[in-house]
Amino acid sequence: MGVAGNLKTMELAELLQWLSQGLKTGTLVISHEGVEKRVFFRKGTIISSASSDPSEHLGHFLVSHGFIDEHQLAKAVRRQEASRSLIGKVLVEMGAITAEQLDGMLRLKAEETIYGLFGWPEGDFRFLDDELPPYQMVPVALDVTGLVLEAMRRQDEWKRMREKIPSPQCVPVRVVEDLLAAPGLDESHRVVLAAVDDHRTIEEIALETHASEYHVCESLFPLVAARKVKIVRPRSGAGPAGAGPAGAGPAGGTQGGAGRQARAAATASGMGLLQEGQQHLSEGELEAALRHFRAARSLEPDDPTIQLVTEQAERTIRATLEKEGVVPEAVPRLARSLDQVTGVRLSPKAGFLLSRIDGAYDVASILKISPMGPLEGLLVFRELARAGLVKLERRKRGAR
Repeated sequence: MGVAGNLKTMELAELLQWLSQGLKTGTLVISHEGVEKRVFFRKGTIISSASSDPSEHLGHFLVSHGFIDEHQLAKAVRRQEASRSLIGKVLVEMGAITAEQLDGMLRLKAEETIYGLFGWPEGDFRFLDDELPPYQMVPVALDVTGLVLEAMRRQDEWKRMREKIPSPQCVPVRVVEDLLAAPGLDESHRVVLAAVDDHRTIEEIALETHASEYHVCESLFPLVAARKVKIVRPRSGAGPAGAGPAGAGPAGGTQGGAGRQARAAATASGMGLLQEGQQHLSEGELEAALRHFRAARSLEPDDPTIQLVTEQAERTIRATLEKEGVVPEAVPRLARSLDQVTGVRLSPKAGFLLSRIDGAYDVASILKISPMGPLEGLLVFRELARAGLVKLERRKRGAR
């Protein structure tokens, strides 16, 4: 293993420049709050990047930029599973995008994955000398100096946007009727603006369009500055209703004192996080348990004990979900009328999944077009079921 540390003590820009100037070949691994990103170098040039965050996977990236829709994404994922090909190759073979468009989007996605790293306040990193993925990557050659300068510009832009759009819980409200009439809009911005309905929050728009929060705000900011969109800020203390403690809603992913837990998790040892995870698991708090186990693994990625315990915990969580009938092959159906469901305040993730339920698609099919991990998605469905909003029905063997 090469250099290792934390972004608190060595800034990302400095780290990238050091690897570039040293003409390093290998993989830079950075992890924070359960998300792991990898930046691949060959002789000091960034040749690709990858992220464990499902929202940053290529399929969702193409949806957010208007190249494909959710139906095409689901179809491509099914073909990919059958052929074991790369999703980009499948989409080209389907005729959904051209090879030239794919090359351009792969480069843009690699850049966006790295730009996102500059927004991390901290993160453990390690550089694996001369280690690159065994599979063939579609190469992109990114100049580190240019990448860092653009990332710095974006950070300055992000600060300006935050003055107008301070929270992902803000709601953009149209002042003019047709936002799409603005000149010079590219397709990715059109996708975002089409999702503005005067009710969705920034976070909900990001989920709906498979986009990053930065991209949503970037699309809205010129219209906010031109007073064509008004930003309604969230009321203090407001939280999802209908599921227990304040701030906890169906699939909200929070418990009472979540802020205290998050702060404790940030400073706890890996073993301490494991103990907290075990406690949550024994109390049936599966989402909190998963969060603590994965935080421990992120904090101590090379500890074999933590890796083993986390894998065992994930298997236990899946087994618990299966006993409760929350399985990929289950078909979700609304347990309340549309009017009743509309009146329930949901977390953005719960709202996203609920809006995709049509009584025909099973859980697995819905999660394939969801910008969240499979296990996280199952936990959201569990909370929807426990809140009495959804019934999960086992599909008969052989049925489609």
